[in-house]
Amino acid sequence: MPLEACSGLWRSEDMMILSLQMQREVAHDAVLKLGEIGMFQFNDLNSEVSAFQRDFVAEIRRCDDMERRLRFLQEEIDKAGVTTIVDGTAESETMFSLEQKIETIFNEVSQLNERYQELIEERNRSREHLEVLNRGVAGGENVMVVAGVLPRDRVATLERVVYRATRGNSILRTEEIETPFYNINSNEGIYKCVFAIYYSAPRLREKLIRICEVNGASVYTYAESEEQTSRMRASLEQQVETVTQTLQQSAYRQRQVLLSIASSCYEWRRAVVTEKAVYSTMNLLRFSGSMAIATGWAPARAYDDIRAAIAEAEKMCGAQVSTIIEEIVTKETPPTYFKTNKITSSFQGIVDSYGMARYKEANPGVFTIITFPYLFGIMYGDIGHGIILTIFAAFLVFKEKSYEGQPLNEIFAMIFGGRYLLLLMGFFAVYMGLLYNDMFGFSIEIFGSAYLWPQLPPEGPDGTVYPSFPNGRPSVKPTTPVIFGVDSAWAETENKLEFYNSIKMKCSVIVGVVQMMAGVFISLTNYLYFNDNIKLWFRFVPEVVFLSCTFGYMCLLIVVKWLTTWESTHDAPSLLEAMTNFFLSPGTVSLPLYSGQAAIQVLLLLIAVACVPCMLCVIPYMEKREHDVEGASPPGAPARGGRGGRGGRL
Repeated sequence: MPLEACSGLWRSEDMMILSLQMQREVAHDAVLKLGEIGMFQFNDLNSEVSAFQRDFVAEIRRCDDMERRLRFLQEEIDKAGVTTIVDGTAESETMFSLEQKIETIFNEVSQLNERYQELIEERNRSREHLEVLNRGVAGGENVMVVAGVLPRDRVATLERVVYRATRGNSILRTEEIETPFYNINSNEGIYKCVFAIYYSAPRLREKLIRICEVNGASVYTYAESEEQTSRMRASLEQQVETVTQTLQQSAYRQRQVLLSIASSCYEWRRAVVTEKAVYSTMNLLRFSGSMAIATGWAPARAYDDIRAAIAEAEKMCGAQVSTIIEEIVTKETPPTYFKTNKITSSFQGIVDSYGMARYKEANPGVFTIITFPYLFGIMYGDIGHGIILTIFAAFLVFKEKSYEGQPLNEIFAMIFGGRYLLLLMGFFAVYMGLLYNDMFGFSIEIFGSAYLWPQLPPEGPDGTVYPSFPNGRPSVKPTTPVIFGVDSAWAETENKLEFYNSIKMKCSVIVGVVQMMAGVFISLTNYLYFNDNIKLWFRFVPEVVFLSCTFGYMCLLIVVKWLTTWESTHDAPSLLEAMTNFFLSPGTVSLPLYSGQAAIQVLLLLIAVACVPCMLCVIPYMEKREHDVEGASPPGAPARGGRGGRGGRL
């Protein structure tokens, strides 16, 4: 197919497959520069090699290890409450030096964490021992004690186990500790209590100690005399004070280390992710001696950019031999590439989530720029809520330079990426809110009303109030409608909900059928572009006829019913009943909208039914016959026909 000057959004960019033959030393920088311009899709030249046996598996694992360490450091920065300011001025350094720096900082922070945890546990043990001593736990003649500290939620369990183990020959006493003990693993305080188990049999001591330890208790010794208690208390208090000071110094040192890397951690993570992507892409290249060979798809208009990127890579690594860039002639179907920008990318993403257009097929994303926000407005039509959404989206658009390139929350990053989509959604929500005459759920009178109402008495209306004009003769239909939207007089009527639901539903049906018809006509442009006459006559024509004879006819009935003046609403036919009878009881019309309706509906149904075998049978039969002809052709003979396969996405 000859190259053409396509827009890149309505139809895919013209694609070509290129072969790059470069020096081995140029490969890394060439992949990096091509990745920066984002216009080259590499083909896998090592598909027969296992993923674990490729050339740069070791480098990818090193990047994974650095990425894991950087995630740990970022978690520590967030846990410490250090503010991360990305200034984009991080030093550019080699991956080897960066790996050494990350490893050094990771080891230091890990050692500080381990030391901090040990100090916390040591202080907790000293405090617990102090609590036991302060409670004055002591034994007596023929009475022995096992004392310690236990989490409050384990007290009931310990009581039951001790009672059963000693067969009731023990007494358990507990006393709660008001101050919680900090747990570094859960990062929260744990409330504990002091316990003392009194028993008389010496053989129970080892058993009781094991039971306490199994239930998460810490057992401590108690003093035999008052003098010994004072010495132990003074020693433990001094130990708690010393450990607390050491903890403060350790926390200060850790904070200083985290502050020194807070502004660079994000840039380091981005550099590591980029390097990992480069090595993953280099695994797709084929290396032979001092040469590296790469092939891939690229837009035709990006050829000069690719050549410039390769030249820059050669300059960076000081290559002695220029890279050979050749275009390969192939019969493969090229991938689809639509050139998008910050405005159209979110709309294209919506279309891509449903399916990818074949190479050179028309892109529905062009229409989605308007249809998606408009359909949202139909659903969300409200002036007040639409204004709020519009202001929020306009703020994101106004501040986009401040947020671009910054580390953002996952949810906020998704919202920020669709800021132009939200802006149009808010605009159409306001537009449809004006049509619905709806603001924060209340009807407002902006464009006046076509109804005139009598003046109400001071004590209020007595019964139902009817408009003075029109007065119902011949109908309550005003002579001229309001300038824009729904008449505000409907907001105060008894049947306003029925009226609003009816008009919104019918408008939504018409818009939906129009959108389906638009999709069918987009397929017409594809058939004409590919010169596919079979699909033109046996898919497009039957689809248009079938859609027009069924749902298009339903839309026509809606419009006819709207334009007909009814003396009584009870005389108006039910469209739901009419369409049900259209399919299930052909020729049955209880209340006709026009003369000859029954015969016309039977004729339309027969035409629609005749279109079904045309759509389902003709094209498969023609493709099977074509396949059989190609299978009967001798080897080496040129294939006949062929409308191209489905391309991937670049």
